[in-house]
Amino acid sequence: MARASLLYLGLVLCVHTLTAQDVGQIRTGQEGGGQEDGEWFTGAHGVQDLAQLSWDYLQCWFSPEECEESERPADWGWPTVSWESLRFLSDWYSRVSESGDYAYGRISNNLTGLQWDLSRRVHGQHLAKDLIVTSFQDFLEDSEPKKPLILSFHGWTGTGKNLVARIIAENLYEDGQRNRCIRIFFPQLHFPHASHLEVYKVQLEKQLRDISLRCSQPLFIFDDADKIPVALLTSIIPYITQSETQQTPSIFIFLSGLGSTAINEVALTFWRAGRHREEITADDLDRPLKASIRDQGDSVLLWHLMTEDLVDVFVPFLPLERAHVKLCARDSFVARGLPYTETALDVLTKGLLFVPKEEKLFSAHGCKLVAQRINFLQ
Repeated sequence: MARASLLYLGLVLCVHTLTAQDVGQIRTGQEGGGQEDGEWFTGAHGVQDLAQLSWDYLQCWFSPEECEESERPADWGWPTVSWESLRFLSDWYSRVSESGDYAYGRISNNLTGLQWDLSRRVHGQHLAKDLIVTSFQDFLEDSEPKKPLILSFHGWTGTGKNLVARIIAENLYEDGQRNRCIRIFFPQLHFPHASHLEVYKVQLEKQLRDISLRCSQPLFIFDDADKIPVALLTSIIPYITQSETQQTPSIFIFLSGLGSTAINEVALTFWRAGRHREEITADDLDRPLKASIRDQGDSVLLWHLMTEDLVDVFVPFLPLERAHVKLCARDSFVARGLPYTETALDVLTKGLLFVPKEEKLFSAHGCKLVAQRINFLQ
């Protein structure tokens, strides 16, 4: 937090010391402000926009491990702040925070830690845990993998997709998500305008190429993958298929809400039949999940990945029940160093929305609103 505070102060000073001439030069590509370096954008206007970010938002960006999921803006939309500004902040933070001898990406590949963290921090997702651990064991124990590992996470909001992606980053790489062998893409930030698709293609391909060349094990995470423009597939395909130019064992993770309705219906059917959710197998969900993706048609990038048989594992995330939300609440209390009681956990969950209307079985927002509810209780 001390480093984040220092960077925030530097950002504020940077905003207030920019002159009109500086802004004009950078916007017109002078004084190194052009796009020769292949960055996603140019501009001191990005720094000025960043001054609008609240400290909570900056804290989430700098230190995701200290930020509850519910503290993010919806869909990482970052209202009033441009996508260029966020990319500027990401790159600026990397340059300022790195020491001179910092390697481009230290890799730990701690499978034991991955399994432990999934079992301890992720609730109600027995299928996701098993599929992920098995996938990474097979991939990392293969001395010469023939292709990148490609995982596709599917499920309702707040069921743990982003949390699991973060746990993977933390256990496979030193410094977690701040490791420079990791890139996380948000469609609303990085590919927001349909009119700029040709530019995005070039920029995305450059990002994938540069990291693949300098890192022995790149990790690329695409959030809200159902919102990624299909046109960008041409930039991604060379890096997810076996290629003579692909020298490193890359990992791709796509996160999406596609198929969540089908997953929820299977879980509800099991419950109505009096069967435990732990009895649900990957085979029970595989067909309805893929059928749901297939129904989207070729306008969705994940449809193309599936039809071309490029995804190694489709990982379903089940809807969370009241007991799972209480476990999330307990974890939040503990993380904040706050005492809690079973009564407090009951009160917290009673204020949340559960569906369907008759059964009120599944949390409509998973664990996403838990942290906010704790703030209200204090």
